Formats: sequence, structure tokens, C-alpha cells
Amino acid sequence: MFTTTANGIPVSGFGLYALGPDIAIRAVSSALEAGYRHIDTAQSYGNEAACGEAIAGSGLPREEVFVTTKVTPRNLAPGRMLPSVRESCENLRLDMIDLVLIHYPYPWDLIPMETYLEQLGELHEAGVARMVGVSNFTIAQMDLAEKMLGKGGVATNQVEIHVFHQNRPVVEHCRRLGIPATAYCALARGNLFGSPKERLGPHPTLVEIAAKHSATVAQIGLSFLLHEGHVTLSTTIDTDQIASNLKARELALDDEDMYRLRAMDMRKRIVDTPYFPIFD
Repeated sequence: MFTTTANGIPVSGFGLYALGPDIAIRAVSSALEAGYRHIDTAQSYGNEAACGEAIAGSGLPREEVFVTTKVTPRNLAPGRMLPSVRESCENLRLDMIDLVLIHYPYPWDLIPMETYLEQLGELHEAGVARMVGVSNFTIAQMDLAEKMLGKGGVATNQVEIHVFHQNRPVVEHCRRLGIPATAYCALARGNLFGSPKERLGPHPTLVEIAAKHSATVAQIGLSFLLHEGHVTLSTTIDTDQIASNLKARELALDDEDMYRLRAMDMRKRIVDTPYFPIFD
């Protein structure tokens, strides 16, 4: 089985991508009530303030809720990162954010990575971030980040990982560096459940393993990532589904299950934009 934290980061996280403020407040409140203790947002999501309101209203002690946010590229310019993270602290109603990530490298390297990695390293000294890390970084970019921030200075690399795209070269490099990968799009943005448009249900392998464990397809997809040692993010606005997804950490997949799930890797990337780096 897997531990509940990786490098101090709770492995089961609730993501706020594409959730408007009103929906985000309800979703975060439901997630915290269900037992999630890791909330992942970003400056570009526009819901940091809603996230902060929900956390404040939960009544949970500050030390029990781990918060991640990500710095948007416009704030990677010289002198802009620290003020932007201070603003994130205000939005989130926190004195210090647990984990601050570079959301993705500045498009087409129009701002050199050294410029914003240096600023990233200053966040801890300024008392606004307990840990820092990166997102959507390639192997070479991770190496540069570690070189500039020092051994152990990068807490995680958050990248797209799911059964259809296991991102193995990047994941293996994270392991060599001694840091966990954080998996976003953990349910392949719904593709684990098939395609209603094409009248296709979930992949038979997922259905069979789910039946074997009296689990849902979503739980199998999430449990697979947890067994692989990843910090795993999922998003839903359905209260029952929020609680159901969290139960993925209770499953014990065996070696045969893991072998079959690893064999499903099709390198099927979902988030693919011109300004994102091409993964190794």
C-alpha cells in the first residue's frame, strides 16, 4: 500500500480547475467534509478567494489543510512573482501557502527560466511558501530547477498522468531526483468512463478490475496512480462522487492489476497546447 503523504504532500488532492467561484466554494466545502486535506488551485483559475472562503468556513485547524497554488506565466516576469504570491496569500486567507508551483514554463522561453526559478527560490525566504515546485516541466527543465534551487528544493513536478498517459520518462526522472510526481487529469478528464458520443463505455480492463474489487472505474484509475507513488488530483462537483473518489486510497491493487493497468499506457495526452513543452 501507499503512504498518505509524499514528500510532505497529502497524496489525495482535490483540484479546482475550471470551477467558478460559487461552485468552488461548495466543492471545496464538500471535499473537506468528505476528508480531503489537500486543495489544489491556481492564480489563473480565478477561484483562490473562493477556496480561501471555503477553508476558513470549514472550521478545520490551519495545519490540517494543505494548500497548493500555481503562479501564472504573466507573473514570471522579473519582480512580479513575490507580489503575486502575496496576493494569493490574501485571496486564500493564509499567512503562508504550503506549496507554490510554476504553472508551466514561460511560453517559447521568451522569459529565461533562470529569471523565474530564482524568484521561485525567494518565496520560502520571504515567508510566503513552505515548499516550492514546478508543473509541466520536462526532464531538462527539472534538472535546471534542481541545479538552481538545490537538492530537495523542488517539492514536486505536477504533470498530466493517467492510465492512458503514464508519462513514464518524466515520472522516472522525478524518482531519480527523489521527488514525487503530481498527477493532474488523473481521470483523463472523463475519458476513463468512455465516450457517450461514440457510444463507448469504459475500457474493459478498467471494468474488470473495478468489478474484482467492488469498486468504481474512477476509484481504480485513482488507486492505480496512488499505488505508483504519485500525488493524485481529482475534480468533481458531485458530492457523492467526491466522497467516492477519496475511497480510492482504501483499495489494495495486486501485482496482476498493476501489470494490466500499466499495459494500458497509450501516451494519450489530453492537455496539449502550443505553448506547453513537449514531454520527453
